[in-house]
Amino acid sequence: MMFQPFCRGGQQGFTLVELMVICAVIMILTALLLPRYLEVTDTAKLAKCHGNISTLNSAASMYLAGNGEVAASLQDLAPEFVPVIPSCPFGAPYDFDGYCIINLNAHDH
Repeated sequence: MMFQPFCRGGQQGFTLVELMVICAVIMILTALLLPRYLEVTDTAKLAKCHGNISTLNSAASMYLAGNGEVAASLQDLAPEFVPVIPSCPFGAPYDFDGYCIINLNAHDH
């Protein structure tokens, strides 16, 4: 005897009410999880920005120690001290005075 799936009144599929309940559950879960996801991505961007500042400050110190003078711009640090000049994930420019990144208040985001 072959197995026959249970069908309501000879019909197959979901009812409109069942689909609406599924959609409502998905929307509720999305509403609960989306703010947390956005918070986590902002935290990750902030950590990356602070890491970039630390890397650039270390590269500027190595440039000063190696060359005996301060770097005129961030471009002077690449490729010997950093492979590429990182950019702020928030899009703000890094202000550089030759010794270190300045105007850190702009990078508190």
